Amino acid sequence: MPIKGVVFRLESDLPSEAKSLLEDFRLAVNHAVRAGLQARVTSRNALNRLAYKDFRQDHPRMYSQHLVSAFEVTASVIKLHRRRTRTNAEPRTPYVKRLMMKAENQAYKLDRGTGVIDLAIRAGCHVKLKLVVSQYHRRYLDDATLSLGSLTVLPDRVIVAFRKEASKPYIPESIVSLDTNESSLDGICLQGNDAGVVRANFRDVAIIQQRHHDRRRRLQKKKAHDRRMARSLCRREGRREHHRIDYRLHQVANSVLEFAERKKSTIVLEDLKGMKFKKNKELNRRLSMWPRRKLHQIIEYKAQWRGIPLVKVDPRCSSKKCPICGRIQDSRMGTLFECECGWRLDRHINASINLLQTAISKGLEVAGGLRFDPGAFQHDVMMTLYDPGRGARSEPNGTSCVQVVT
Repeated sequence: MPIKGVVFRLESDLPSEAKSLLEDFRLAVNHAVRAGLQARVTSRNALNRLAYKDFRQDHPRMYSQHLVSAFEVTASVIKLHRRRTRTNAEPRTPYVKRLMMKAENQAYKLDRGTGVIDLAIRAGCHVKLKLVVSQYHRRYLDDATLSLGSLTVLPDRVIVAFRKEASKPYIPESIVSLDTNESSLDGICLQGNDAGVVRANFRDVAIIQQRHHDRRRRLQKKKAHDRRMARSLCRREGRREHHRIDYRLHQVANSVLEFAERKKSTIVLEDLKGMKFKKNKELNRRLSMWPRRKLHQIIEYKAQWRGIPLVKVDPRCSSKKCPICGRIQDSRMGTLFECECGWRLDRHINASINLLQTAISKGLEVAGGLRFDPGAFQHDVMMTLYDPGRGARSEPNGTSCVQVVT
């Protein structure tokens, strides 16, 4: 069932009862994390059996459903901790610092007309939270087909999860294969016997990351004598960087999905896992900041919400393999892929062709029975899915982010 979280701001500060609930919830999560790690328990049900009775005695005034939600949050924290232990020999014991709580839909009521949440604190104690409702929020509140999911409460906002029945994916008439790069999504669109090059540029994301990285370095040097002020200023730069990048990634994802929906296309993405770091420190920093996983995550959940078929394939050797003869090169140099058989093409487009052939060769239903000849598409025609200068504020650094397609 597709789930989408919608953020609501609060008209006023949280009541004191709600703040106390957030503190108790955080305390319960941290206690459950330590108990789960000590007993080597990771699932929510096992944590519930292990610690529910003790926690009920330690927090007698907390609504019982909130304790179950605390175990659910604990299970996710322990899962992330175990994943980190595979790469880090001595990981830190996880500790939740941020004030937050999660409540299931049985523990609160939302008046969709007025935007007021009735949240249960304990038996006989409820608080009212007035939400700031805009036209964007009305699209979800007024949609009767959407049901309510969990509620996440933070000191200054709440996140309401809306659920709906999974849309049946349409029968694809075309397929779009995309290769993910640092500054763009490059690929091809196959429709019938015709194929063309598509591209979505987001070069300004790397520019924003580099700019805020340089600002943080300057602030840390300038405020080296005042660690408190340095942390505060760097935290502000981090928030600004996150919001600006997140906005642009959503714009890119929306453009890709609108194109796929218009063409009745299946989307093929790389199943990227892990990262092979190099010896160059600056390159490692740049690659670690590359938001490829975030972009894929946005495209995936929005495609599921809209009912657009999507498949992820193994990208192994996609940038070094010739789609004509199948020869795999030892290395990839430059922006042009050249093979001994005479095949020459942009290496990003060449990788997208290999991804498309992988999806078709596996007999995936999402391919819609399409067949592809690498020499059939037009090299001189390009469809621009996203133009950075279209919706986002331009970066005043003298570098143009707009690529002109002829």
